[in-house]
Amino acid sequence: MNFLATFINVVTIVVLAVPGFVLRKCKLFPEKAASVLAVLLLYVSQPFLMMSSIFNKPFDPAMLPNFAWVLGFAVVLQLAVYFVSLLCFSRDKNEAARRAAVASSYLGNVGFMGIPVMEMLFPGNDEMILYTVVYNIAFNAMTWTLGVYAITGEKKRINPLKILLNPPTIAVIIALPFFFCNVAIPEQVMTPISYLGDMTLPLSMIILGVRLADMHPLRLVNDVRVYVVAALKLIVSPLLSLGIMLLVDLAFPLNRFVIIALFIIGAMPTASSALNFAEMFGGDRETAAASTLMNTLLCILTIPVLMLLCEVL
Repeated sequence: MNFLATFINVVTIVVLAVPGFVLRKCKLFPEKAASVLAVLLLYVSQPFLMMSSIFNKPFDPAMLPNFAWVLGFAVVLQLAVYFVSLLCFSRDKNEAARRAAVASSYLGNVGFMGIPVMEMLFPGNDEMILYTVVYNIAFNAMTWTLGVYAITGEKKRINPLKILLNPPTIAVIIALPFFFCNVAIPEQVMTPISYLGDMTLPLSMIILGVRLADMHPLRLVNDVRVYVVAALKLIVSPLLSLGIMLLVDLAFPLNRFVIIALFIIGAMPTASSALNFAEMFGGDRETAAASTLMNTLLCILTIPVLMLLCEVL
């Protein structure tokens, strides 16, 4: 896919934030609108997106090794970026801001944005969608463990049950038996599931627009941490991921689509999880919010540029 086509696709996604921004600026959305919409996003639309991404996809046992690679890489690559970000912010004296910056540097928008982006960049390629869903399993598990720890620095805040008992993972667990047994889901059932799942991307962008409207413009551009986070998440993360996978590929040949999928997932902007955890556990909400917003705006340019590398893989 060329630069212009990818650029248009990514711009189309980010433009979806405009209604949320306008409605909030016009005071048509109340102050807590983002939090209320986030509940709908987490507990309804994202779980249904996971199910609709799995249902009625053909399963072949030959896929299992690739799924295993994706699952393993998902853990390794997130840990790699996490430790790199720890080094980059090690001298930051503001503990709360440092923790928010570290979390924002490696928690990518895999669920809300990753699957829709894959669908837009690779229409009709079920393999890429499934790899993104598998990545989400590891991502959600690490978000509720390492993500919580990154923000709080307290192991007692980690609830191991959340590794499985979070809405997206529960949805995947429900859908997997149907996928592995190649059970066809009737159209009458798939239609409402798809409708609810399709809300995920616009809803997540509307929430982003609301949060952008509530932020002072200077707070978005005058903190050097925000730019460091953007460099780590949008450039270092995908390139480090690609480098690790190409090294492994020398010894254990990998499926080309596995490499491309993980590379693109690594290029996703900061997930709202960093901000959500900062709000839940009393972390630095402003740093997390500014990092999430800046990353999402800058990915308009970084994703199309990085996609050019896919042509040589």
